Amino acid sequence: MPDPVNGPGISGVQPVTVRDGWSWFRAGFARYRRNPVLMMFWVMTYWTLLGLAGLVPVLGDVLVAVLAPVLMVGVLAGCRALDRETMPSFTILFSGFGSQLQPLMGLGLLHFLLTVGALALTAFWDGGALLQYMARGTLGAPDLPMPDPTQLPAAGLALALLAYVPVLLAFAYAPLLVAWRGFGLGKALFFSLVASWRAWRGLIGFLAALAVYGIFLPSLIMMLLIASGLDDTLVTSLVIVPIVAILAPTVVSGFYASYAQLLPPPSAEGLTPQ
Repeated sequence: MPDPVNGPGISGVQPVTVRDGWSWFRAGFARYRRNPVLMMFWVMTYWTLLGLAGLVPVLGDVLVAVLAPVLMVGVLAGCRALDRETMPSFTILFSGFGSQLQPLMGLGLLHFLLTVGALALTAFWDGGALLQYMARGTLGAPDLPMPDPTQLPAAGLALALLAYVPVLLAFAYAPLLVAWRGFGLGKALFFSLVASWRAWRGLIGFLAALAVYGIFLPSLIMMLLIASGLDDTLVTSLVIVPIVAILAPTVVSGFYASYAQLLPPPSAEGLTPQ
């Protein structure tokens, strides 16, 4: 019986280090540089479609949840196509709407329910104040009274975050395992959780690279430009907009680089889209 940790599907040869996380970020930027227009188009279209789904009354948040993994599979399929040096078609963004559509949407719905469950833990400390915030947006009920922000204790938020971390790790790579490997939901969640847990150093390195290039350096540049006498609004448009346009596709592309290292296909056939 294969080892579920080091067996087929999860690399067990070399331990993942913080340096690997930086390598994922660099690989993501390198892929972005190959076709920046296409990468930005995919990510912006992903955001736009989810934003439109979120406008649907009452069910908007649920639609966003179930469509997010489906559309993300399409974006990452584009990243994979760029690695093959092929020119992806526009329809690759919708490659998740195939035979694995139902389990992908099931993943999104399950993630939504578990996320709400993690947030519900805060009710033990704040009496449901945070859930009341959520109800105002999700149910479209602005007439609900706005809770006092002081009713949101740090202990409750910390518990919710602690409960959500394993959910995040379990769902990180699950959509790709479902779409590209044909895994069932339980198997995909298990392999994603194990791979993410084993790669925690790399994930920290990836987050560190994101913090440096997405927060520290832009903040430093903005402070220097403002100190030189430029208007705050102009500085924001000169720095924030280009950073977001570059950083968002780079992060998505870097995430695909992490998947390629942590969960390499067992054979060349594993590269074929489902």
